[in-house]
Amino acid sequence: MEELNLKDLSPYQKRLDIIEKTAAQVQKDFQLFNLNITFSGNPETAYNELFQEVHRHVQHLWNSNQNTLWPILYQIDLDEEKALKTLHLQEEPTEKLSDLILQRELKKVIIREFYKK
Repeated sequence: MEELNLKDLSPYQKRLDIIEKTAAQVQKDFQLFNLNITFSGNPETAYNELFQEVHRHVQHLWNSNQNTLWPILYQIDLDEEKALKTLHLQEEPTEKLSDLILQRELKKVIIREFYKK
């Protein structure tokens, strides 16, 4: 049986089918809080485009509405300890938190796809 490796997600970041499913997952989770994530599906920029959308919302929430940020992180099932450590960083905490969010959403899709086989 094929083994599931979630330590290196970089190969999945280049697969448009996985990124499209990840975008759908991100859109679903953010929409619960009336936050729209737009995604064109351009194969050249798919992962980066999705990251920029997530980061835009995370940065806005961090600066203006942290009470909404925590329920989103809970919905995504992001490890609270990791999130807190990340947000206490001096440099670019919202960028790093956005990366954690996208990595978690990507892992959910990869796991689903793996067990679908």
